[in-house]
Amino acid sequence: MPNRPADETEHLLWRLEATVPQADADAFERALAEHALSVSRFEVPGRGLWRIDALFADPPDPGPFNALFEDLSAAPDASPPTVTVSRLADKDWVSASLEDLRPVTAGRFFVCGRHDAARAPVNAVMVQLEAGPAFGTGHHESTRGCLLAIERLARRYRAKTPLDLGCGSGVLAIAMAKTWQTRVIASDIDPAAVRAALENGKINGVGHFLRAVTADGFRHRLLAQNAPYDLIVANILAGPLRTLAPAVARHAAANGYVILSGLLAAQEDEVVAAFARQGLYQWRRIALNGWTTMTLRH
Repeated sequence: MPNRPADETEHLLWRLEATVPQADADAFERALAEHALSVSRFEVPGRGLWRIDALFADPPDPGPFNALFEDLSAAPDASPPTVTVSRLADKDWVSASLEDLRPVTAGRFFVCGRHDAARAPVNAVMVQLEAGPAFGTGHHESTRGCLLAIERLARRYRAKTPLDLGCGSGVLAIAMAKTWQTRVIASDIDPAAVRAALENGKINGVGHFLRAVTADGFRHRLLAQNAPYDLIVANILAGPLRTLAPAVARHAAANGYVILSGLLAAQEDEVVAAFARQGLYQWRRIALNGWTTMTLRH
């Protein structure tokens, strides 16, 4: 999820890892999601625990998150929850990990690396990603939710001017280009993500459809020139979504759609309210393991 600083230090990341009881996982993930670049959650088999990983651009202060444990309900006989902070090695960590990632199926979309391309179902829309220093491999529930929302929308609607706001590695932009065979505008605050999205577009045979630029929100001439958009997809975080609500509404076509994701279920109401104030109302909703994807309409 691309709520990241626009600089060239994309590999210099910090990781906060927490192991918490299952009953406390939602609260801890919600607290991290307000501050982190991305948050992932993994079950620890057979122990009733969840491991929560969060990435930060700057060294995070574990103090507030340690303090959070004072209000969480750990079982009396359970090991105390732990928080550790470490710096990721200065390397292409996405490249190092992508080979171990399994393919992702979201409706008819099949997201995979080159090593799994042969496993794509016959009628699938394949999005092939190569390792690179950009967020977005299709494995997070927010990305899966967006892919499912795009598929559902495509059953009744043909987007002609879609925008992927916060494109990461380009998964959603590529999915839209393949679905509607139309030009897709994409943007991200991270220049490494923009480069990855353009390269992945070429790999997937839709490079001629994809225009991607480095931009903070809508602050780029290309985004203004191509508005209004009949579909805007924004898979970022709850805080930036609330901030961007007025700009999204201004750039959305009168009868268009907006797909929002990157928010926890507990953050849904506040995001819905922010967009309702701009005349965009919830039309469809997808919930996946505590994360919500919403489709809105004017």
